[in-house]
Amino acid sequence: MKPIQYVFLWIGEAFLFAIALVTLFIIFPEDKVYWLFSKRLGFIEEYTWNNYYFMTLCLTSLLIVSIIVYVTALIRKR
Repeated sequence: MKPIQYVFLWIGEAFLFAIALVTLFIIFPEDKVYWLFSKRLGFIEEYTWNNYYFMTLCLTSLLIVSIIVYVTALIRKR
């Protein structure tokens, strides 16, 4: 592959990551998820909640993008 193709691939993956992250924000709004967890666990401090909520969404988005890239590579290799 040419270097420009790697650049476009990287930009595409970053764009896919952003789309997956926004989609997760829409599917799992912070207020509803907080209500669900605070109902079961009690009060959660805002600083702790924000760190865990955003980290979970980022890691989930990264996992989704990784799976999509892996499956796409498998399909293209055939």
